[in-house]
Amino acid sequence: MNVEISNPSRRKLVLKTHASDPSKALVLYQPFPGGQCIGKNLALNANTECKPANHFLKPTNKIESKEKCKKTCETSDPKTSSYGNIFLLGVILIVTVILSLTSSYKDWDLCDTKSMEVDLKLLKHELTTNLYGQLPAAKTIIDALEELQVTVEQMAVLVLLGGPGTGKTWTTHLIANSMSEQTNQVSLHLGPWSNLQEIQMAFHELKCCHWNLIFIEDSDYANSQLIETLLDMVSSVSQNISCARQKIVIILTSNYGQKEFAELLFHERERFGTRHTVSHEDIRETIKKLTSHLINGFAQRKIPFVPVPYLPLEKMQLEQCIHNDLQLKKKVASPDLIDKIIQHFRFIPPRKDYFVAAGCKTVPTFVNLYT
Repeated sequence: MNVEISNPSRRKLVLKTHASDPSKALVLYQPFPGGQCIGKNLALNANTECKPANHFLKPTNKIESKEKCKKTCETSDPKTSSYGNIFLLGVILIVTVILSLTSSYKDWDLCDTKSMEVDLKLLKHELTTNLYGQLPAAKTIIDALEELQVTVEQMAVLVLLGGPGTGKTWTTHLIANSMSEQTNQVSLHLGPWSNLQEIQMAFHELKCCHWNLIFIEDSDYANSQLIETLLDMVSSVSQNISCARQKIVIILTSNYGQKEFAELLFHERERFGTRHTVSHEDIRETIKKLTSHLINGFAQRKIPFVPVPYLPLEKMQLEQCIHNDLQLKKKVASPDLIDKIIQHFRFIPPRKDYFVAAGCKTVPTFVNLYT
């Protein structure tokens, strides 16, 4: 070991190893003029430029030596390395998000545009022309489907409420016939004969790149277990829509609301009004009072649905139903024949004869009786 002392106030201690082992050296020193590196226990190789300056260096090389030393020391700075890792992770994250968004729209690009076309103008014409006395119901359905068509929403649930014979099943028939052949339509009739597998299969037939319509009739005749299964399936579909391009319309029919809507229209008639003068606000307030296993189930699961009100039919609407059925059967709709058929229907309330008790439910039966 050689010790070299150049000045009492400036000491330099150099630990040298064997010539064949140049891997490590401990250099402890007071900085010389122009030196920028702090003495550390570093693994230095023979080519490193991070060396303390000495008095033998020429003045012209001082700046160059500073820059080289600074650059070499920065490359070994752990802070700089961590910033580089953070930047790299950020780039990877951005690329991943872009790729995921691109893949989510693959099915959108692959869809045939014609498969998503629905002519709601035709449906509007059919409902306003052939659904007798139910303008509030027709408007509610059209508004709901138009909103579904132009927004990013992918599912709508419509619950047709009202007494038997008021046009609920006829409405589903008009909707089904007004849609294009590209729509996927599934019908399900509930009752004591139904089973859980039938409900599950109906929802498993949903298709991507299509409008899907599920018509569920006679929900009032299903037991509590079937209703719970139905509600679970609707909830599952609403939360797990797998296709970017898909519209799902679930239409259920229920006889709940028959009494409440009859009372509402009765009070309007007593005030010398008509079914056309009943306010939408009164209808909404009446709907809020309705309770059933189905309606309560939607509320408990927080599944949004559109209630569609069907007011009780009167003699004028009954005559329209009879006339239409005679025309479909290519029979002459004479006034005498229509009066004979009307005699078979019961009207309520007593002594008032405002509303048809069963609506147009049995019109085809009595038309066949006289033709």
